[in-house]
Formats: sequence, structure tokens, C-alpha cells
Amino acid sequence: MGDIVFNVPTKVYLGLDILNRLGTIVSELGDRVLIVTEAILYEPKTIEKVCNLLDKRAIQYIIFDEVVPNATSSVADAGITLARGSHSNLVLGLGGVKTLSIAKAIAMAATSENDIDDYLAGMQPGEKPLAYVEIPTTCRNPFMFTDEYFLVDAKDRTGRIGKTRGNIAKAVVIDPKLNRSLTRKYTMTTMFDTLLAAIEGFLSQKTNFLADTFFTRAIEILGKTISEMEKEEDELRSRLDASTAGLLVALGLSMSKRGMGAALSLAINARFMVPKSWLATVFLPHVMEFNLSANTEKLSTVAALLGEEVSSTASVEAANSAIDAVRRMIGIARIPTRLRDFDLSIDDLIETAGIARNYDMMNYLPRVVSTEDLYEIVKAAY
Repeated sequence: MGDIVFNVPTKVYLGLDILNRLGTIVSELGDRVLIVTEAILYEPKTIEKVCNLLDKRAIQYIIFDEVVPNATSSVADAGITLARGSHSNLVLGLGGVKTLSIAKAIAMAATSENDIDDYLAGMQPGEKPLAYVEIPTTCRNPFMFTDEYFLVDAKDRTGRIGKTRGNIAKAVVIDPKLNRSLTRKYTMTTMFDTLLAAIEGFLSQKTNFLADTFFTRAIEILGKTISEMEKEEDELRSRLDASTAGLLVALGLSMSKRGMGAALSLAINARFMVPKSWLATVFLPHVMEFNLSANTEKLSTVAALLGEEVSSTASVEAANSAIDAVRRMIGIARIPTRLRDFDLSIDDLIETAGIARNYDMMNYLPRVVSTEDLYEIVKAAY
């Protein structure tokens, strides 16, 4: 077993209505806040609620709501300029994975004189970042406890994973009520995206027994929660359980790495703006199938965690039942299962396979994977 390095200095708040503690949380960290968010959150009055909580503590804030679905690194640069000009001492990220990555990058770069292109080109951050507080509005953020963030380069729409100086988030506030504005189907794709991250983290060569403890519990929770959402049972309880699983996966990924499904989803999302969670759902069974021979034992474990009847001995049959279970869940949820469903051209996806191969996460796969292998997976998923 390899060395275990585990350090999560971020204070985590998880629970229904726990957002009400936000004023107290923020007041301990800063008094001039830049709220980085997406305008769509005005509709469910999420932004209004956050502002009211800050108002009650007389905390000054500026709203930067320019994170649109096709946002690129230029949006991060605009946010950095605003953070510097307003002398903000805290960045509050409110939204989905893309918004939180942009907020994290702003908190990292606002204290320097460099723009975001410098960091995407490989410059290492040196200055102490602004305080950063994260409020996810979906059930997951794989970058939550890592020194990474994901941005789409404005120059060529290439998805790039940048680095911060350690995990810079001071606090994470996870209130499952915030993702009630998402449709049931969209919520389920975020659950499948979380399941992909859990399985890929579990299969990664970088994982360890502690990370696996988080991943296996998350897989078990997600298997039950997805079924409950499909049956239209207690939806709020399902969202709480999904957020719990997302937190467990984020903890696991602080010690492990995702894999080819995440890499392909990120690369295609950046170039063609197809929602990442929908892409992850499509790739999930294909990734499991590709790893069948290299990870028979672990995929057999996944099958048992998903509630499949398997013997105590790992076998290809048991591992296959995990793939069958995932395909069955996706089918019942009536979520698109092919890349062609998103009006993508197979010829356009060749380049994205090459981009995905260059992500660092690809260095920890359970078996060696070439660009050609990735393109074969793309073709199988098409």
C-alpha cells in the first residue's frame, strides 16, 4: 500500500436549511464579499436569500453574475479585475461545478498581478489567496477538496485544469434545498456523474483504503438514492442523500483521481457546451466495460454495493452485473444514452480524445490508455 496523505482543512456544513448559518460563517472570514454566481439563480431566489443572510450581518457584497453556461477563462479574468478593484477580502462561489471553479480561480488570482492566462500556461500561484467559501447548488463538486479548478480557455475552448496553492476553500456550505430548482432528470444526471466519479476514484491506482471507504459508501448511497428518485419517493430526502454521497466522493478524490470518463466529459463539455453531467451519464457504463478485465474484483464489489445478487467470489459475471445495473438505472431514468443524442458529430470528437488524454488524471488509470483507446470509447458511446 502506498503512502496516505490526507488533509482537509475546509470546514464543512451539510444539512437541510444549513444555509441559514451563512452570515456567521462569512463574518468570521471577511467583510467585503464578491459573490460569484450564475444569473439563473435569481429565478429560484437563491441569490436573494444569500444576500439577505449577508445583509443581516451588515456584510458588504458585490454580485458577479456573469457565469453563463458557455463561460470561459475571460469571465474569470473579469471577476479577478472586479475583486481587485472592489478590494474584496472574500470570494463566495454559488452555483454548479463550473461556477465554483471560476470562483476558486478568482480567489486564487485576485491577490496577484497576473491574469488567468498566466496560470493556465503553467505559472504556479505564489501569493496567499483571498478567503474562499463555496456553496454548491448541485449534489457534487469533484474539485471541492483539491488544489485544482477547471476552466475553458477563451482562446480555443480547450478545457484546462489549473492549480491553486493547496486547497484554498475555508468553508463549504452544502444545503440540498438549493438544488431543488433543478429538474428531476437533470438532478439524476448529476447523481450519475457523482457515481462515475466514485467508481473511477475507486478504480484509480492512486486510491487507498481510506479513499475507498468514502467511495464504496457513496456508491451504496447513490444506488439506493437513484432508485428512490426513479420511484418519485421522498425527493428532499433523496437530494440530501445525493449531497451526502457527493461530499464523500469529494473527500475520496482528495486522495485519489478520476479517470477517462471524467476526462472525456470535461473535454467535450468545454468544446461543445454539452452539460458535463449528461456526458458523464453516457460514458459511465462504457468506462466500466473498458475496465472489466483490469478491475474484475472491484467491479464485483460495485455490483454488490448497487444491490445486485453476487457470490462472495469476484468474477467476470459479477462485474458484468454492475454494468447491467447501471444501464438499467439509466434506462429507467429515461436519460439519453448516446452522444449522437446531443447533435455531436463523431468526426468532431477525435480532437477531444487527444485533449482528454493529456489530463493528469489519465496517469493513474488501472490500465494504460492511449488516445486511440479513448476514441474507441467515444465511438462506442456514439
